Amino acid sequence: MVDAITEFVVGKIDNYLIEEAPMLIGVKDDLEELKTELTCIQVYLKDVEVCDKEDEVSKEWTMVLDIAYDVEDVLDTYFLKLEKRLHRLGLMRLTNIISDKKDAYNILDDIKTLKRRTLDVTRKLEMYGIGNFNEHRVVASTSRVREVRRARSDDQEERVVGLADDAKVLLTKLLDDDGDNKTYMISIFGMEGLGKTSLARKLFNSSDVKESFEYRVWTNVSGECNTRDILMRIISSLEETSEGELEKMAQQELEVYLHDILQEKRYLVVVDDIWESEALESLKRALPCSYQGSRVIITTSIRDVAEGTDKRVYTHNIRFLTFKESWNLFEKKAFRYILKVDQELQKIGKEMVQKCGGLPRTTVVLAGLMSRKKPNEWNDVWSSLRVKDDNIHVSSLFDLSFKDMGHELKLCFLYLSVFPEDYEVDVEKLIQLLVAEGFIQEDKEMTMEDVARYYIEDLVDISLVEVVKRKKGKLMSFRIHDLVREFTIKKSKELNFVNVYDQQHSSTTSRREVVHHLMDDNYLCDRRVNTQMRSFLFFGKRRSDITYVETITLKLKLLRVLNLGGLHFICQGYSPWSLPDVIGGLVHLRYLGIADTVVNNLPDFISNLRFLQTLDASGNSFERMTDLSNLTSLRHLTGRFIGELLIGDAVNLQTLRSISSYSWSKLKHELLINLRDLEIYEFHILNDQIKVPLDLVSLSKLKNLRVLKIEVVSFSLFSEETVRFELLVKLTLHCDVRRLPRDMDLIFPSLESLTLVTNLQEDPMPTLQKLQRLENLVLYSCVYPGAKMFINAQGFGRLRKLKVIIKRLDELEIEEEAMPCLMKLNLDNKDGATKLMIPDRMRAFV
Repeated sequence: MVDAITEFVVGKIDNYLIEEAPMLIGVKDDLEELKTELTCIQVYLKDVEVCDKEDEVSKEWTMVLDIAYDVEDVLDTYFLKLEKRLHRLGLMRLTNIISDKKDAYNILDDIKTLKRRTLDVTRKLEMYGIGNFNEHRVVASTSRVREVRRARSDDQEERVVGLADDAKVLLTKLLDDDGDNKTYMISIFGMEGLGKTSLARKLFNSSDVKESFEYRVWTNVSGECNTRDILMRIISSLEETSEGELEKMAQQELEVYLHDILQEKRYLVVVDDIWESEALESLKRALPCSYQGSRVIITTSIRDVAEGTDKRVYTHNIRFLTFKESWNLFEKKAFRYILKVDQELQKIGKEMVQKCGGLPRTTVVLAGLMSRKKPNEWNDVWSSLRVKDDNIHVSSLFDLSFKDMGHELKLCFLYLSVFPEDYEVDVEKLIQLLVAEGFIQEDKEMTMEDVARYYIEDLVDISLVEVVKRKKGKLMSFRIHDLVREFTIKKSKELNFVNVYDQQHSSTTSRREVVHHLMDDNYLCDRRVNTQMRSFLFFGKRRSDITYVETITLKLKLLRVLNLGGLHFICQGYSPWSLPDVIGGLVHLRYLGIADTVVNNLPDFISNLRFLQTLDASGNSFERMTDLSNLTSLRHLTGRFIGELLIGDAVNLQTLRSISSYSWSKLKHELLINLRDLEIYEFHILNDQIKVPLDLVSLSKLKNLRVLKIEVVSFSLFSEETVRFELLVKLTLHCDVRRLPRDMDLIFPSLESLTLVTNLQEDPMPTLQKLQRLENLVLYSCVYPGAKMFINAQGFGRLRKLKVIIKRLDELEIEEEAMPCLMKLNLDNKDGATKLMIPDRMRAFV
């Protein structure tokens, strides 16, 4: 387990040795030796973990963990001081020279001390004799072996196995409209791992259910959640209500308030994982059953809660899987990479499945684990799992899966402990966080973001996370099962990797702290935190009343990740729509999350954050000029940039959402060669500002562009390499061009997703259908005076989703052979105004 942290720190030493070599003269040799010793210990500890002998060296691996963290602190602190001196001028330079020499001596002493501590651990480890320690030294000195990346099969969404009949029965109960309100509550009962939540979510997301219920609410009952919390969560999901007002209400008042909201409405409320009978009785009082068709679903593992005497509750017991169902579930996943499955493998597999006890969760995790094993390894795994009478416990499978992971995948898996219970994890945001943390190493063939996405898909592949949403086959979001989350939290605590803030146990030496609920507005200014912390994240639920934080004194100089989305700041000397000046001192910062903070101005000190990779300011608008020209490491930038946006060397920039057409016209587009995701809007700024239509030719330089959203009234087709006089003339001539260029396929060779919100003068389909890689097309709120749109038989060879919402469209014709990959067709034609001439196979998608 410690090997993951140790290898991460070794990688960090490597990066410093390569990128900051001139600054390490005099200590380079000692640092190389320290790296070698840590590397061979890391390989040794990996062997210890595989041999299940961790307990024998538990004291020593704790010492190794301390050394690894101390190495990280020494290096980061040293380079923090160097970074500060780079900004000193004039008379301060002499002080710099003296300070540089002093720090050089200090880091030399620190590294020598760390070397002695490491060698001491090495000697102690040798006495345990698990393998040959010198062999590990030889292995450690060789180049890093790249993990074999298997070709991933097509989407492998987790299915609700063995519950098809249950889903049909319960769907009938939900949609039964005979006026019988005696069974308005459905209780899904069963032990952990049987699929209660999966079944409830399948019902909740059913298209029939979505159409039948005016209001749908899902709430999860966490371990700390009380009855008042459940009521407040449901109310907050239904309407914008001040949380402060709700806090003042007694439980009985909340019940009455919720009852009044839902009275005479057709609703579905799902309460997942309820434990207390008192909470159930409160829900019965609060959720009215007088209106025909309203329903409540609860899931529970407590029989007394599930089987109440109330006749209004229908209790549905989830059965265990039969052996046949378990075996079908197992073999589809476990054997997918094995070309020939012999009788011995089948025998071992069936013995293991028998010990899963009919639990779907245990079975799929076992299948995911075995899918990564070679045939000659199956017997060893079964020997380590073999139990005489008891069934296999899923936690032992988590442990084996964890041990099988490489160090980068282990870090990604442990990082899932930062997310709240039942949280829908946004994959794009997680990827940005993992890269910012430094967990993902550069790869010659892929970007760091692509590598991180591969690791997340690995977690899906071995059934440790549950897919929620895919788009164009790409994983967009997932959830973590409660049992998996408990495992990651336990491991993270052991490693001082993540601490989930708790008012009762506030002190921590952890590298990362996460807050799920802001108990006190003064939390961030009163908090005494670990000064060696690398990440601080706030994932609290958005409050309908504004949460103002008086000030921030989080002087965490080594911080790499700061996520404060949803908080609002009152800063001394600044407007309440600015950022606290303390952030300007966090020069190690790689990720800054300030989404939905009503910040409308980025202060000058933002230029200090020259290592910043992600700036997430989504939900905020910036009308004045925003100067990010010093942020040359920036990879992802989100926000609403209306005024001029200054970007310097933007060769690393991959995401830019969203920018006004005026601001876009000012950028050096030839520098944006790695841009993948772009949104451009037409904003109205100042009255005296020239209205600049979007020049589509300027986008031709973005050869790596994958996702594009354009929302403009009109656009033009001229080159931007013109002097201002020529530009003004061409603006006059071309400001009302509303046709797409004929060579769209040459302008956008890599485009996979396109959203257009604009006015059109002619049918765009002949042009758009030539985009070879396009998988998702949305024409939304477009004005098109033409009578007809036509897609020919060769059109849109890869398109999976087409959404067309166009005013005054008389006819849409699609030839039979067109769009062979289409999976979803969304047409705004409820009134039948548009004549549809489409293949029969597509009518099922409409």
